[in-house]
Amino acid sequence: MNFAVIGSPIEHTLSPMIHNANFRALGLDDTYRALHVTPGDLKSIRDIAEQHELDGFNVTIPHKETIMEHLDDIDPRALEVNAVNTVMVRNGRLRGFNTDVTGYKQAYIERFGDTPRKVLILGGGGASKAVYRAHREIGDDITIYARRPASFETFRDRNFNEISTFNGIGHFDVIINTTPVGLKNEDLFELMKFPKSAVTEETIGVDLIYNPYKTPFLEAFQDEKAMNGLAMLVNQGLHAFEIWHDDKYEGNYKAVYEELNKKFGGEMN
Repeated sequence: MNFAVIGSPIEHTLSPMIHNANFRALGLDDTYRALHVTPGDLKSIRDIAEQHELDGFNVTIPHKETIMEHLDDIDPRALEVNAVNTVMVRNGRLRGFNTDVTGYKQAYIERFGDTPRKVLILGGGGASKAVYRAHREIGDDITIYARRPASFETFRDRNFNEISTFNGIGHFDVIINTTPVGLKNEDLFELMKFPKSAVTEETIGVDLIYNPYKTPFLEAFQDEKAMNGLAMLVNQGLHAFEIWHDDKYEGNYKAVYEELNKKFGGEMN
């Protein structure tokens, strides 16, 4: 079976490394590649899937919402989130799922527990929607920052506080970056004019970016309070793998993390 991840940019992705390590560990001859698909290319996604003989694909920035109009069926949870990160190709039909919610929630709770907290989410895109859903299920008090107020209208429900400026920003227990700022080592505090004073020694910082392993944003938090997006990436990827194979296999987390540890030269320890 053949799989891929689509996005733009796509050079940073570790998804092929994760999936191919899992395939090897399970003795499968499946393949997985990264495909650069621009927003203009997305309308041809069926042709792209056919050209590469794909049985499924993951979806990353900036397509998690716009992919939905090109699908035949969408799983109820993905509809709730209003974003898709996993697509199954079967009998010529494209069916969308969202494993970002379960992937993120598993990573967050394993690291920080499920105590309700006051949470600030930076960004209003597809990844933000998954993070919001996970924290809503935990029972957190959630505020979302989006530069454009129109972004809030793309959420299926709006049981959160909305801000489009950091003026007078209060205290938060958890601050999560769901934007691409940091992919090229940009300083989020400088670029988004986000006040560093909002971060204390007790503040939990989460960045969905995983490559670079530690962004300038995460540098502001204590090591034990900081988490990048790698565990979420692994979790959502292996959850997608299980969907593609109709739950016939369980993902091999041990093999995947061993491969990733080689990539990051022990930074994960």
